[in-house]
Amino acid sequence: MKKCHKCKSNEASIHDAEIGDFCLDCHNEYMAELLGVSITNNFSKIVSFNDAERIVHQFEISNMIMPGFSVWKAEEIDGGYQFEILLKPEENQVWAIEQLHQKILTGLGYKTLSRRLDSNFIDNAIHLKNEQYSLKSVGTCRIQYSKRENICLIVDGKRISLDDFGRALTAFEGFNLDFQIRDLSDEVLGKDTVLHRVSINSNVIMERFERTLGWFLEHNFLSYKHKSACEEALFERIDELELLCKYGSRDDAEDVGRKMKRRLAAIDNDTDDFPNYLVEMIDQVIGKKS
Repeated sequence: MKKCHKCKSNEASIHDAEIGDFCLDCHNEYMAELLGVSITNNFSKIVSFNDAERIVHQFEISNMIMPGFSVWKAEEIDGGYQFEILLKPEENQVWAIEQLHQKILTGLGYKTLSRRLDSNFIDNAIHLKNEQYSLKSVGTCRIQYSKRENICLIVDGKRISLDDFGRALTAFEGFNLDFQIRDLSDEVLGKDTVLHRVSINSNVIMERFERTLGWFLEHNFLSYKHKSACEEALFERIDELELLCKYGSRDDAEDVGRKMKRRLAAIDNDTDDFPNYLVEMIDQVIGKKS
């Protein structure tokens, strides 16, 4: 095992051909000095949360600073749950920790597997530790692979082989299965949450954008009385722009973002700061994949 190039004592977990091998703490110190940001050390490294069934899950919290982003990660100890939050190194890291805790609670509150109480053996159930589980019709999982073990899926923090998962799917024989690959740092499914189809066609997004504006404008004028409600309604349209940026054409997303900003700038209003916040949100969405 290589030792950290800086402290000479901890095991090196981060390897860079240009700057050397570092442990996480020394790497963060180096990056913080390079980027001119401070390190957030005042947080609980080990946290515990209850899931929907009141079972306690313990997580190790870590942070890695990189050029352009800071990664906050929660990895379950003796389990398979993982959660991440991404933000810029210069942004509020305490906020990120709070968001990570909330993301853990949300993720633990959602179950993809349903425990079967049948005493009889069910052939197409998932069998784990003398328990039988079936798949719900809506769910989420994490894809896991390493050279030491075969590919598997982590479902509700449990390791499920592809064979077992496929056999459980036979309960839905004849139905369609839609899927969408998302980054670990994206929002997680929570209690009472389902997936739904959303068009990310550029023209459709702009049509919805104009229709939403129409709810609040009178002859292209926005009153300060309706500013907050208008902004809140447009958040959903900006969410659609983010989906286009992530899963569609980058060029189309930039074009839609420019059209949105031009349209907002052309609106007459009697407020002090409209549409500054919306423009900032659009720029952040477009910049996420740069």
